[in-house]
Amino acid sequence: MWIHFCTANHNDIGRSTLMDMADWLEAGLKELGYKVTSSDTYVEPSAINVFWDCFQPGMAEKIFAAGVKFGIIATEIPDGIGFNWRNEPEWLERYSAFREVAKGASFIWTMVESTLPYYSELCTTAYIELGFSEKLIPKYINDIPTIDFSFFGLKTPYRESVVSRLRAYAKVEWSDKFLSTDEVALLIAKTKINLSFKQSEKWPVPSPTRIGRLMMAKRVIAAERTEVVTRQADIVGLPSEGEDFVDFALNKLKSNWRAKAEEVFESYRVLMPMKQIMQNVVDKTFNQFQKPKKNRGSFAALLPRSLRLWQKLWRGSKKSHISLADLLPPSLVKSIGCWNIVTWNHQYFA
Repeated sequence: MWIHFCTANHNDIGRSTLMDMADWLEAGLKELGYKVTSSDTYVEPSAINVFWDCFQPGMAEKIFAAGVKFGIIATEIPDGIGFNWRNEPEWLERYSAFREVAKGASFIWTMVESTLPYYSELCTTAYIELGFSEKLIPKYINDIPTIDFSFFGLKTPYRESVVSRLRAYAKVEWSDKFLSTDEVALLIAKTKINLSFKQSEKWPVPSPTRIGRLMMAKRVIAAERTEVVTRQADIVGLPSEGEDFVDFALNKLKSNWRAKAEEVFESYRVLMPMKQIMQNVVDKTFNQFQKPKKNRGSFAALLPRSLRLWQKLWRGSKKSHISLADLLPPSLVKSIGCWNIVTWNHQYFA
C-alpha cells in the first residue's frame, strides 16, 4: 500500500513545524513495509493521501475535485465552536474549513487522545503516538553537551520569567529567531536539560514531537505538568502537583542526568516501539482499503504481448499526480512600515 503525505494546504513556515511528525509517521510506515512519499504541491490518485489539519475556506472543493482517497492528521483540540479555545476570525474559519474537508475524509489520525469522541463522529478515527524507531536516532546522540538548559519555541511572558529565574543558577540558551531543523538539532546536541513548555495555559498534554525527539537524542527533558499524562510523559516524568517548575528543572541538572537519559531512552525503546503503534493505527483505519484477492488464473498470460504492454501503459497513465500547487491562497508574512510582505506558491511579494 502507498501512503502519500501532502502539505499543499500549508505555507512554508507551517510545513517546517510538521517535519518532526512526518519523520515519525514515515519511519513507522516504512517499518511496516509501506511505500511512503510526500509533496507540498500535489496529491497522488493511486495512493492514500494524508493532509495535516490546516484548511481554509474553499480548500474542500479543490481537494474533492481531485477525486483521491485521503485522511487527515488532527493536531488541534476542538472546543465546540473552534480550535484550542481561540475565537479569532482566522481560527473560526479554520475550524469551519476543517469540518468541510472532513466530510470527504476516509479517516482521521488524532494526536490528542481526548479528542477521539469528537473526531470519531466525523469518520473512522485512531489516536496516534510518537514512539521509538531506530530510523530516528540522531547522529549527535553521543555528543558531549556544554549548555545546562535550552528551549526552542515562541517567547511568552511566562516562559521568559521561567528562563530568567533559571539563568540565575545555570547557563540557558534560547534563540530570538525561528530555528531551522538543523539548528534545532545542533541546539539539542549541545544541551543537557531541554525545557518543554505547554503550548498554552489550557493545553492538556506535553508536546509529543518535542519530548519524543529529545528522548531519541538521549537528552533529559524538564516538561511542564499537564492535565493528561501521556505514555511519553510517564516515561520522562512530570513535576508533582504544586511543585515549582524551576526547582524541578534545577533538580534534574543536579542529578546524574546522563544516567537518567540512558534509562529513559531504553524505556522508550521497549515500551513504545513506533512500528507497533503504527500497526495499531493502520489496523483501525486502513481496513476499508483492503481489497479481496481475486483468482485471475492465467488469463493475463494468454493475452498478446502487445496488448499486455498497452494495458500496462494504460494503468501507469492513471497514476500521474494531481497538482494542488494553488491550493493555499496568498498569506501575509509581515508588515514593515507601508509594505506588506506576502507569500504565495513559494514566492514572496511586497
